Amino acid sequence: MTVGNATAGSEQNSAIYEDRIVWQDDSNGNWDIQMYNVSTSTETQITTGEADQQNPDIYGDRIVWQDSRNGRSGYYWDLTRNWDIYMYDLSTSTETRITTNESSQSSPAIYGDKIVWQDNRNGNQDIYMYDISTSTETQITHNVSDQLYPDIYEDRIVWVEGGAIYMYNISTSTETQVTPYFWGLGEEYTGDLNSVPFIYGDKIVSSAETITGNYLINMYDLSNSTKRMIGEVDADSCSPAIYGDIIVWEDGRNNSPGDGNRDIYMYDLSTSTETQITTNLSRQADPAIYGDRIVWTDERNAKTYNDMSDIYMYDLSTSKETQLTTVAEDDLAQGTETRITTNGGEQEYPAIYKDRVVWRDWRNGNQHDFENGDIYMYDISTSTETQITFNKSCQVNPDIYEDRIVWADDRNGNWDIYMYNLTTSRETQITTNNSNQGDPAIYGDRIVWVDQRNVYPNNDIYMYDLSTHKETQITTNGSGQQSPKIYGDKIVWQDERNGDDYNRNSDIYMYDLSASKEIQITTNGSYQGIPDIYGDRIVWTDDHNGNWDIYMYDISNSTETRIPIRGGDKQDANIYGDKIVWDENSKLNGDHDIYMYDLSTSTESRITTNASYPKGPVIYGDRIVWHDGRNGNADIYMFTLASAEVPTPDGNETNEGNGTSNGTGNGTQVPDNNSDNGAGNGTGNETEVPDNNSDNGTGNETGNGTQVPDNCSAELTPLDNMQALKEYVECTYECHENTKTELTSLLDTSMCYCENGEDEKAVSMLNSFIHLAEKMKECKQVSADEADYMVREAKKIIDQIEAN
Repeated sequence: MTVGNATAGSEQNSAIYEDRIVWQDDSNGNWDIQMYNVSTSTETQITTGEADQQNPDIYGDRIVWQDSRNGRSGYYWDLTRNWDIYMYDLSTSTETRITTNESSQSSPAIYGDKIVWQDNRNGNQDIYMYDISTSTETQITHNVSDQLYPDIYEDRIVWVEGGAIYMYNISTSTETQVTPYFWGLGEEYTGDLNSVPFIYGDKIVSSAETITGNYLINMYDLSNSTKRMIGEVDADSCSPAIYGDIIVWEDGRNNSPGDGNRDIYMYDLSTSTETQITTNLSRQADPAIYGDRIVWTDERNAKTYNDMSDIYMYDLSTSKETQLTTVAEDDLAQGTETRITTNGGEQEYPAIYKDRVVWRDWRNGNQHDFENGDIYMYDISTSTETQITFNKSCQVNPDIYEDRIVWADDRNGNWDIYMYNLTTSRETQITTNNSNQGDPAIYGDRIVWVDQRNVYPNNDIYMYDLSTHKETQITTNGSGQQSPKIYGDKIVWQDERNGDDYNRNSDIYMYDLSASKEIQITTNGSYQGIPDIYGDRIVWTDDHNGNWDIYMYDISNSTETRIPIRGGDKQDANIYGDKIVWDENSKLNGDHDIYMYDLSTSTESRITTNASYPKGPVIYGDRIVWHDGRNGNADIYMFTLASAEVPTPDGNETNEGNGTSNGTGNGTQVPDNNSDNGAGNGTGNETEVPDNNSDNGTGNETGNGTQVPDNCSAELTPLDNMQALKEYVECTYECHENTKTELTSLLDTSMCYCENGEDEKAVSMLNSFIHLAEKMKECKQVSADEADYMVREAKKIIDQIEAN
């Protein structure tokens, strides 16, 4: 029988009290606490924040857990983290923060009015208790060693210290050592190494490792001071729980090498009988029991890291097993996949701008020895492939903007930055310094790269302005900067200045060319790297939660957001408009897939369905490109998203080159790649070399491309500036009349609201104007420069309204 949530993520650490089962769930990209009521067959999400909530326990109407919302997340045993204990009361629907100390409190347990946990505020792990009825906190242990894994029943608290079980009696304020010191503390000690004790009445059960290396379950009876082994001595048993006379645990006796099979077993003390509860040949773990019901974590349905485990229940009174949560299915993106390259060589790391895709290509050289890599380009609109570079040295890591392609080139015995102009068929050497320059990115007239002229590992970020023929050193810090990206006046990069050999801390930094100002974007003490930028949004890969996540920073409101996506480790984030793409090792076999998150709809979708270790996804408009090894070599693939938008105001169909179907990417198109190696597209022309007089002080040069006036003067009113923007649309902007009418109508409506003092509605209309301009840019009914200008001016007006 199956009940419960059809879109679950991974579920772990279940606990049960009467009809209520609680667990932690990562469906929303972080760990939340969920509850299932057996009597009503209803599931309730208890926590909704972006932080992690883990290790729940329940007693009566109260649920407790450890929570990272007030500090750094990650592993709770890391002393630099700040976990707190929280409680939720089902009877009053109120959440209460139990601990406020800035150290880490974790592994809570609850019985009646008492909550216990382990606490590292004193530099070691101690046991603390909170009495809900008196609102008082009490330190239970004061030993300088670590006391771990507390549990509580009535007035007794148990924990492990140095492999031995200890107990504290609240009513008598006395501490007792229940088991002897374990064998690892010296030759005179022969006790078992105990961990994670669980208490019910006079009985304590614990996982134990013996001096002979066996892992088993022990039960200690406080009423007669006896120890009893439960189950088999060589069954590799762990994670016991007890209720009444019934003990349950996780057991590995049926495990074969490589299959990961673990089962749930039960022992009835009243009848001295053992029963195997689960027989599925996968992993069942971490059982809990209350009355006749046993619950556990189960991996029998695991397909990807997005949904590793479910919660199951077994009812002893009916001998019936029930699946409480179900497998989450990936939402597949709708659209068409196209294979761009068919050559048997290696094609890698593409970049895309409008209809043009560029990549590094090893068909004429040797990837293993990094010899004679070339830059190739594919034009989607004409289905033609063109070889861009012909030099017998190595050209790698291309980027493209409009008709300009940049790359790193080692023809001069060091790595330099080169550029090729598709319109003029001219190649230009951008850097002439005899150190190494690499990893270029381009936007408009500006090229940025990583530069080693100031002695490795002090890599710096440099910029070259094609319009002024001027080179500028962007960073001067003596540490390493790498992975630069540029959008408009903003340059972002990964920066090592706040780390050292023992602390892998890199941060994201930004330089604003218009303000000549450097800004530190991230301050977390872990790794943030490989950024990308589009408009006001910066995305990067971040490991400060103990796994690789995607984060975003919005420059316009100084807000950092963890993208709420679940699954395996994520990397290579790339952003265009509202869409973020990345590759993720979500599959259990270690393979990757390409995923996309849409900020406008808060939805995640999987792009690839037949890929083999796809890497390096980038997005432009509705097109995503990456390289993929499914054919035995790396090829370039493209996915064109099926448009979910309403028809454009002009009523015209947008030509997207290869066409868009409503399939799910299962039918791959293969273009006719007749490589165009001539027609003036080679690099036989004389290479230009600029005079790179480096300027270490960045000037206030403005954006590139279409020159537009700055209409949004601070001396004018918002109405004046809206009228100026409307006149630009009517008189300057080249487009179809329906599009022009739609844009001007939004501005007219905004002006009307503004005149009537309805600023919120005026701003709403301006946001609609921005949204439409961006969509027209994606549909290619407006140039990027025109759209960016309209968006920029509308945002200035919004700022002006909100400042008044």
